[in-house]
Amino acid sequence: MSNNIDPITSGVIRSHLVSVAREMGVTLRQTAYSNIFNEGSDFSCGVFDHAGRLWAQGEFLPIHLGALQFAVREAIEEVGISTFEEGDAVLLNDPYRGGTHLPDLTAITPIFYSGSIVAFAANRAHHADIGGSVAGSFYSKATENFQEGLRIPPIRFVRKGKIDSDLMEIILNNVRVPREMRGDLEAQISSNRTAVTRTIALCERYGVSVVQSAADEMCAQSEKRMRAIISSWPDGSWSSEDYLDNDGINPDSIKVHVTATIAGDTLTFDYSDTDKQVAGPMNSVRGMTASATYLAVQAAADPTIPANDGAYRPIKIIAPEGSLLNPRFPAPCTAGNETSHRIVNVVQSALAQLPTGPNVIAGDHGSSNNLLISSVDKRSGEFKVFFSYPEGGWGALDEKDGENALFSIVGNCKNMPAEAVELHFPIRLLCYELRQDTGGAGRQRGGLGTRRDYEVLSDSASLSFVSDRCIFGANGLDGGDPGGLGQYLINHGDGPKLAAPDFISKGTQVALRVGDVVSQRTAGGGGYGNPIARSVEDVARDLRLGYISDNAAEEIYKIHRR
Repeated sequence: MSNNIDPITSGVIRSHLVSVAREMGVTLRQTAYSNIFNEGSDFSCGVFDHAGRLWAQGEFLPIHLGALQFAVREAIEEVGISTFEEGDAVLLNDPYRGGTHLPDLTAITPIFYSGSIVAFAANRAHHADIGGSVAGSFYSKATENFQEGLRIPPIRFVRKGKIDSDLMEIILNNVRVPREMRGDLEAQISSNRTAVTRTIALCERYGVSVVQSAADEMCAQSEKRMRAIISSWPDGSWSSEDYLDNDGINPDSIKVHVTATIAGDTLTFDYSDTDKQVAGPMNSVRGMTASATYLAVQAAADPTIPANDGAYRPIKIIAPEGSLLNPRFPAPCTAGNETSHRIVNVVQSALAQLPTGPNVIAGDHGSSNNLLISSVDKRSGEFKVFFSYPEGGWGALDEKDGENALFSIVGNCKNMPAEAVELHFPIRLLCYELRQDTGGAGRQRGGLGTRRDYEVLSDSASLSFVSDRCIFGANGLDGGDPGGLGQYLINHGDGPKLAAPDFISKGTQVALRVGDVVSQRTAGGGGYGNPIARSVEDVARDLRLGYISDNAAEEIYKIHRR
């Protein structure tokens, strides 16, 4: 071990750094204004070395965490590491300069010790609105990034501990919910200050060189473990492809294709046969693409490997510029988080073909299920943006049914309680339940999607949504059936109808009035194995719990209710 650090000390420092990232998240959650932060936990936190390499992260959103390092490195390069002073912080959201999509704002703070930068703290969080053409900034008709909201390059947002009031005012004057935005940005800065305090305390106790050496060793161990697992898999190439419903502009499906190649202890993912960048907002920028690839590999390899820079070193990614997974500016990309789901699905499907190796799940519901209802709250007169991103079904494993009602594998959010929704928005939650028959049939059944029905209580409101898996269901494995499809419906009092019949999973500013009911129905997970091989006992249990209907038991599983 470098610098003669004993394993105990190294392990303590590793745990401390992870705890720093976790405590950043606690600070963020407890001090934020919006429900997206303090209820949904749609944010991530990490600690990085002085060059922007990831040391440690909290157990937050996987899709943020692999991409955060791109933002830290962009900030270092554009702002200039020599220009940072104690108490500074950089803010950015530009997807083409380290961001993911515009609603995700990233705060980056240098950590000084004895006058030198020893590390960086960074967090990324999804805001309720960042301006643009529609409330909530998910615009399914966007044809360029400029339409999707306020673009913020890496700027020095905090100087010597004080937020730049001019920059704050520019941001607040470009969003629809300025009170929430101010509070949430201050929460992000506070989160990083927590990391500064805790990391300085660690350096004071052990010394900078010991902390840095222990962190380097931690990354080296992650790399060693990841390479050992990849080496245990057979050399060769395996391909897989899946489809997105459409891009919101053109009705055609969009192909995501990967060829995974194992050569010794290196794993290469070549996305060259994926479709070119599209006109609509489904493009995934390089940080999003890399993060989705990393998290899929880690889930397949060994989730206990500490996720840091070392764990990602054996993974190589080929995504040609101008493609769906590495678009050229100013291609719209707010819905790149939808495409990230499909990246995970094809990576896992490719790895599932290995004759020996990883045990991966069938496809999950494969969408963030982004739904936004904007309105004016009669009680307060404030403009409100409700953002719903509920759970769906996960895919089955060879030895286990898929999980019901979980957030997609790219996210690690929490469900939005009915009480919080009704307290803060002019909305009443009428229904929240599992969707029968949405789990893909198989020897092991896929997990069930969910249904949430919202009654509109405002005189004037509008609905926008950018989702997927409403046309192409989650893939099954080894003969398992695809998962059930998602749906977005509106009932104006004359029965539920498709909210956006032209594109099914994408709609923009659909007019709503008092009493309208919006029904958000998420997709199910894929099944594993031939459905006929499912045990009578398991089918009977599914019937008893209401997971499947009598018809499914008879038609699919060939079992009659006794």
